[in-house]
Amino acid sequence: MLSPLIYANTMIQRALETGSPLSPLKLQKLLYLTYARYLYLYDEPLFHEHFERWRYGPVVSVVYDAFRRYKNDSIDDFLYDHQGRVAVVDRGDRGFYRCFNEVWERFGRCEGVQLSAITHNQGTAWSKVSEAFLRLEDIREDGRRLFAE
Repeated sequence: MLSPLIYANTMIQRALETGSPLSPLKLQKLLYLTYARYLYLYDEPLFHEHFERWRYGPVVSVVYDAFRRYKNDSIDDFLYDHQGRVAVVDRGDRGFYRCFNEVWERFGRCEGVQLSAITHNQGTAWSKVSEAFLRLEDIREDGRRLFAE
C-alpha cells in the first residue's frame, strides 16, 4: 500500500495539468471519495491511515498536516520526499486510476465546500459516528451510494 501523500500528489498533478484549483479541503474530499470508491469496488483499503471525523468531513491527518499552509488557497506544488523527488501513483495501477478518474469526472469541478457537504450529509460514514475515526463498512457504503445517485 502507498502513502496517502502519494495519492495526494497524484491528485495535485491532475489539478495542475487541468488547471483546476485544488484547495486542501477539496483535496481531502477527493481523496476520501476515491478511497471510498476503491474500498467498495475492490473490498480493500487504498492505504493504512484512517479517516478522522472532523468538522467539515473526513480527513486524513497526515495529508492535512502536509498541506495546511495553503489554508483556503489552491495548492500550487507537490510534496517532495527527502531527496527532492515527487512520488505519484504509477500509471499502471488500473484500480486506483479507475476510481480516481470516476471521482474526478463526477466531482472534480466542485468546490471544496460543496464536496464537504456531500461527504458529511445525513447517512454518510461521517454522520454515522461520534468517535474519532470513520468505520470501513460505512466508508464502503459511501463508495456505493455516492456513485449510485
